[in-house]
Amino acid sequence: MLVQAILIAICAWICCANIEFLCWSVGLCAPFIWGPIVGFILGDVQAGLAIGTMTQLVYLGNIVIGGVSAVDFTYASVVATSLTILTKQPPEMGCTIAVTMGLIGMLATESRWTLNCIWVHRADKCAQNGDTRGIFINNVIMPQVVRFFVYVIPAFLAVYYGAEHFENFMKVIPEVLVDGMMAVGMLLPTLGLALLIKAIYKIQFISFLIIGFLAVQYLKLDIIAVTLLGISFALLYWFFGAREEAAS
Repeated sequence: MLVQAILIAICAWICCANIEFLCWSVGLCAPFIWGPIVGFILGDVQAGLAIGTMTQLVYLGNIVIGGVSAVDFTYASVVATSLTILTKQPPEMGCTIAVTMGLIGMLATESRWTLNCIWVHRADKCAQNGDTRGIFINNVIMPQVVRFFVYVIPAFLAVYYGAEHFENFMKVIPEVLVDGMMAVGMLLPTLGLALLIKAIYKIQFISFLIIGFLAVQYLKLDIIAVTLLGISFALLYWFFGAREEAAS
């Protein structure tokens, strides 16, 4: 468990490192990326993939305004997936845990932003004095030290010590409350999809939404088949519709 806790802590550091290209272009910060990675470390890739995918659906409609998100993905993906797998909870419960941990993680985000203000002012003074080494330390090294204390250590403690306590906590919760939490976990991905549809909705694309509903509800296609179907429609629209409109 010690090795696993260390590996999870390293995952938390990479996820919170804010490497812009990896996070926003490749999507390395996304829950569906970290779900199977955490699952592999803890010996259950299938559970990690299921939890990460459901959590990703919740945040599909999450819009970052002014660089501020409403969730901390390090806690919502890495920490929450770890606790769910270690306590042998179903993916629906993992989704609820992820949302809760994502909100708790915002405390870590706010703490990091507040503490990093110290290094910004110190870097300004170093710039005035021409101290390039001081600029590097305050702009690169010290923010990583802050991340170590607000992300890496909590992730390690949550996996190494917190899993047993969390499992005991889940056992003493009344069954009716557990059922309610699982029901919420099943509804949250739907809410995420609804928020996404609201953000990108256009009346001319309503037919694709109906086709997707028919494919799932009546043809019983799984998520991979529906995804491939959606990609096919997107490519058809691009090659035979959008490109011709742009050319004209």
